[in-house]
Amino acid sequence: MTSGPKSLGIATDILVLGDRARVETHELGWVLRTPDEPDFWYGNQLILKGDPPAPDLAIAAFREAFPKAEHVTLSWDAPERSLAADLDNLAERGFIIEQDDVLSLEAPPAKAKVPHGFQLRKVESDRDWAKVADLKVEIGVEEGYAEEGYHAFIRGRCAGWRKAIAAGEGAWFGAFEGETLAADLGLFTDGLIARFQSVETAAAYRRRGLCSALVVYALNWLAAHAPQAHPVIVAEADGDAGRLYRRLGFALTERQTSALLRPEGR
Repeated sequence: MTSGPKSLGIATDILVLGDRARVETHELGWVLRTPDEPDFWYGNQLILKGDPPAPDLAIAAFREAFPKAEHVTLSWDAPERSLAADLDNLAERGFIIEQDDVLSLEAPPAKAKVPHGFQLRKVESDRDWAKVADLKVEIGVEEGYAEEGYHAFIRGRCAGWRKAIAAGEGAWFGAFEGETLAADLGLFTDGLIARFQSVETAAAYRRRGLCSALVVYALNWLAAHAPQAHPVIVAEADGDAGRLYRRLGFALTERQTSALLRPEGR
């Protein structure tokens, strides 16, 4: 691939995947694959560049690139363009449209106090990672994913994250109350840019400041291990999480848009 997507959001999506990802040039843009995680819908997608093609053409191109896939995922390497017509058409076909804010840190982060009774530390042991998997499943079910089969998907995701961490590409952090994992996140870097991944808090522990404290804790780790890396975080457009990150010092860089047609019943 001579050149990749210009979108900071998409480029850091690929960064997080590391050597687990395969990026192929395509006449409409790029095909992103994660062969070891075929059920990772956003890891197996068609990235569209330039003038957005007609939805029928984009969907046909995806199905040609992924003939065995039960889903369809499209994203646009065009943060400056209006995609309204395409999005309306896809939404009418049952696609879930996601529009996210891509935020980057342009100044030292605000301070965040660790709530009383919690310990922030790296996730390293098998026992800790089992708790990460349990938390991801809990939140996935809360968001409407079918619990059956979701455990296997999360095990694959955790295995991929652990592989990248073992290769020195990042770290995972948790906020613990005793032995209970209350919140967690990942941070991956190539030394020049760093991307937060899967920032989540268990329902029973929300609105206590854990997310803010954990993000700042991870940024302090980044400052010690990759001080030149520019931090990036992605959140649902105009959502509560994005407002929290802005209070910590992150600023809007671009909007990232994708469309997902989920497999029936999933």
